[in-house]
Amino acid sequence: MKRQYEFPLGLSIIKVSMTVLFLAGCTQDDNLPDLTEPVSYTTLVYMAADNSMDSEVDYTLEQLKEGIPKSGGIVLVYLDREGEAPRLFRILEDGTEAPLMHYEEENSASAETLKRVLEETKELVPAERYGLVYWSHSMGWMPRDYAKTLRPVSERGAVFPRTRYLGIDNHPGEGNTFATVMEIDRMAAILPDHELEYIWFDVCLMAGVEPLYQLRNKCRYMVASPTEVLMEAGYDASGAPYGAILSYLFGGEEDLEEACRLYIEHYNRKKQEILRSATISLVDAGQLEGLYIITSDILEGKLESASVMETRDLQAYHQGNIPPVFFDFGDMIGQLGTTAQQKTLREQLERTVIYKAATDQFIELPIDPEHFSGLSCYVPLSKWRSNPEYAYYFNLDWGGVYGNE
Repeated sequence: MKRQYEFPLGLSIIKVSMTVLFLAGCTQDDNLPDLTEPVSYTTLVYMAADNSMDSEVDYTLEQLKEGIPKSGGIVLVYLDREGEAPRLFRILEDGTEAPLMHYEEENSASAETLKRVLEETKELVPAERYGLVYWSHSMGWMPRDYAKTLRPVSERGAVFPRTRYLGIDNHPGEGNTFATVMEIDRMAAILPDHELEYIWFDVCLMAGVEPLYQLRNKCRYMVASPTEVLMEAGYDASGAPYGAILSYLFGGEEDLEEACRLYIEHYNRKKQEILRSATISLVDAGQLEGLYIITSDILEGKLESASVMETRDLQAYHQGNIPPVFFDFGDMIGQLGTTAQQKTLREQLERTVIYKAATDQFIELPIDPEHFSGLSCYVPLSKWRSNPEYAYYFNLDWGGVYGNE
């Protein structure tokens, strides 16, 4: 039986919290929930919505509040939306919001802000385990400078979302008038290692082997999508269906797998064919190192071979104005490895990608189950060498799979 506990804020925690508040320019609410016992599990939903995702906020909050009565842990939400100062609150069992912190305008697309909010979460709600849901825009591993040479086409008339790096903040505070984004390597450098049970990336294109490997030491499990993620709140098709999956975000591997199954089931049930568009992967972060070693064995010395690969027959995950650089990982490696290497790779992939699922297509992009490994990857084609993302790719840890070329 799942139970929800509450606990008191000790004097030492309050003192530490006051120091953090002074440094961060934020205020703690006086009417904190009455907390009486330590909890076993706390999940932070980090909503970086000071961008076009603001239109999806109310739907997501409704979903979270629908799922909370069935949950066996504590849910905290950090919310930064357009036109409002960021705040941190807890969703109570009756669906009401219990305010915890209010902040001045700040950059929620900052690894430093994310780290601080995680620290405040641990101070305010001590627990045995923590989960993180990162909710915003994303362009997977792509760096912020990609648009200088790969400009997206006009979004005018588009029905579905176009992604932006990892997080975006249109009003980052401190007098800035330009949008900011979070880079994957910066996030990996700032977040502490091994303090999270899982990270669920409720964003686009994050089930790439490059970003997941960069973040491999941050948690035990990662959940992400190799394709984009729909943001159609009016059609009950906006990111994760928290009303159905929230109760499974407080357990281990089996619960996370069930959450993923319910996620894909939610989209497969849609009446409109275009809304039956979703992919999801559950990754064992501890197995990514083994995947790197095997992939290195296959790819070492083959950068030039990869640079002239024919990609037309590879399973792709990009479409529309997404840069055409997201291909299926297993499909791509299949062109370069020997039969024996492929067998070893498949076995390691099964250990690494615990669960994977996809609808028959994503909008107009067919997804072939025979070529769906659950992970995407970059093919370093020679035609991209003049673009900034090519150099950025080899600055990421995964870029070393080609050896010392």
